[in-house]
Amino acid sequence: MQFLRNLIEKQKKLYHAPDSKFHKVWPLFDAFETFLFAPDHRTGTSRVHVRDYVDLKRVMNTVILAMLPCLLWAIWNAGVQHFHGWQMVADAAAKAGKPAPEYVLGWLQSLLGAPNLGALGAFDNIVFGLQRMLPILIVSYGVGLGIEMTFSVIRKEEVSEGYLVSGMLIALIVPASIPLWQLAIGVAFAVVLGKEVFGGTGMNIFNPAMMVRAFLFFAFAGQMSGDMVWVAGNQSPAGVPGSLIDGYSQPTALAVAKASSMMEPAVSASQALANAGFTHANMFFGNIPGSAGEMSKLCVLIGAFVLIVTGVGSWRTMLGGVLGLLVSAFLMKAMLVTQVNGADVGILAMAPWEHLLCGGFLFGIVYMATDPVSSPETNVGKWIYGALIGFVTILVRTVNPAYPEGTMLAVLLLNAFAPGIDHFVVAANIKRRMARA
Repeated sequence: MQFLRNLIEKQKKLYHAPDSKFHKVWPLFDAFETFLFAPDHRTGTSRVHVRDYVDLKRVMNTVILAMLPCLLWAIWNAGVQHFHGWQMVADAAAKAGKPAPEYVLGWLQSLLGAPNLGALGAFDNIVFGLQRMLPILIVSYGVGLGIEMTFSVIRKEEVSEGYLVSGMLIALIVPASIPLWQLAIGVAFAVVLGKEVFGGTGMNIFNPAMMVRAFLFFAFAGQMSGDMVWVAGNQSPAGVPGSLIDGYSQPTALAVAKASSMMEPAVSASQALANAGFTHANMFFGNIPGSAGEMSKLCVLIGAFVLIVTGVGSWRTMLGGVLGLLVSAFLMKAMLVTQVNGADVGILAMAPWEHLLCGGFLFGIVYMATDPVSSPETNVGKWIYGALIGFVTILVRTVNPAYPEGTMLAVLLLNAFAPGIDHFVVAANIKRRMARA
């Protein structure tokens, strides 16, 4: 490492001084240096300084560490769901007396060897998962960091480490089948209009990763919703963008629950999930189709534990969100549930705790809602903020007739209200203190 340190020091003179040859791109050189080594500036010896080992880079690294279980599960589950889907298509062809469809290899499978379709193993699942997740991560980080570095050069500011977390979050909240060009457009939109126009890291109102998902959902709804997009493949069926399995579709658990009241005969969401094979164990461990990294509730809870123990994530926001969702689901079920032949039917008939296993609420409340930039600063405000996210999530899931998931809309809506929540909390505190004076 000393050789690398000496090389960096030797090249620094070309970038650091105002009259140096490449001073205009000093932010890029500084970003590369601080990525490899700790900054060499220290507090002075005069006056009082608060010394703390925690800086933005360490905070971002902690969040990334907390997301690693979700990323690893995304790689594994993408392969498991892919080969399960392909086997279902092959079985359907055999039943119809037709030959099994030809398996099309992806780029990584071509390099490392074709899977043994007769005896699939863990290696095959991992190779396919890497084949889908690596390009998504590269596009997410490449486009986002490229834009941030460009703005840093224009503004003559240091490149912030804030996007290190956003880049991974974006990769985990989109389907593994997402077309890469659509992802690139969504990332560019969110980073430029959702972050940089407000001044960059620390100035944005909305969570950038949620902005990407919202943009993709409304701009490219066909690749962010429906039954076909949640299981990735190696080809694009005619007229359908994305890496899919031709002839195969599989709804998410939340979509099944949402449609339970329209089934013939109508059943409760819990019964519909059981009939479709979505057991509580599968939903908790993540053996189900869905967005890349938010399926395994166990992995999310491991990440939540890391964030709470290290003090990086607010336990008040997380607990407030869970309680808000559970209470709201209980009240909705008590007041609005529909009955057919004396039995409760529809998503309102679900047990409140089952909402935690469906969809991406736990992922959103742990990793998105706790973003320190777009969430309240006051402790009371964090409780209110989390509880309202839970309430709005249930409201969208149960009352809205079309959109099954409410976490994205809930987080973005409460991002906008976060400064107002803090304002009223502080104002109420000042009023109480004035009354005591």
